Amino acid sequence: METADRKSELIRRIAAALRGREGAIPPPSPALREGGGGEADRIARFREQFEAQGGRFLAGSAVEPLLPALGEELRMAGVAALFFPENDAGARPVAESLVPFGPFTLVPPAAARELYAPSLAGVQSAEYAIAETGSIVQTSRGGKTLLPGLVSDVHVAILTPAVFVDRMDDCLAALSADPPRNISFLTGPSRTADIEQTTTIGAHGPRKMIAVLLTSPSPGEGRAIP
Repeated sequence: METADRKSELIRRIAAALRGREGAIPPPSPALREGGGGEADRIARFREQFEAQGGRFLAGSAVEPLLPALGEELRMAGVAALFFPENDAGARPVAESLVPFGPFTLVPPAAARELYAPSLAGVQSAEYAIAETGSIVQTSRGGKTLLPGLVSDVHVAILTPAVFVDRMDDCLAALSADPPRNISFLTGPSRTADIEQTTTIGAHGPRKMIAVLLTSPSPGEGRAIP
């Protein structure tokens, strides 16, 4: 019941923010206000929530030292093919660098719908990462696709420190001036218990979520962050 109540509250807040109703969104709790410190605090709280929901978090100053661990995560999930949005400059180098660590096959986004889901991983740069809930946010702004978080069996979200926000309301406020037609909030692997009250992972989205934080290295840096 607690999970259902929390989900209902989040949906109410999303609807209220996008309608622009003043005072409809409750103020943050004291704990959240105290936690909303700086960048490092937001990242730490996001990681805690993300991993609590079953996500896998990797972080480094560059992608190269993370490739063996990321490749292993994808192989263990049965991934054989990767795709990324054609206009996603952040996801492209990650996906292309991952190919020999499978080995994996790169496929175009148009082919993503046709592949058998357990063989496919979608790589995409996240628009926002919410510390409050451990959620990855993708939207359709600028013609962006939501396919990596919808049709793939494993979703790999590429993060930079700039995308982290404290609360869902901060994300919604940033989107409210020109609300996108579609917004996707990905909070851990997809799960449902609609059928005979048996929990099923990956029924309506990815069954595995991986967040990769890249902290924009200086020249010569590439050490992974533990």
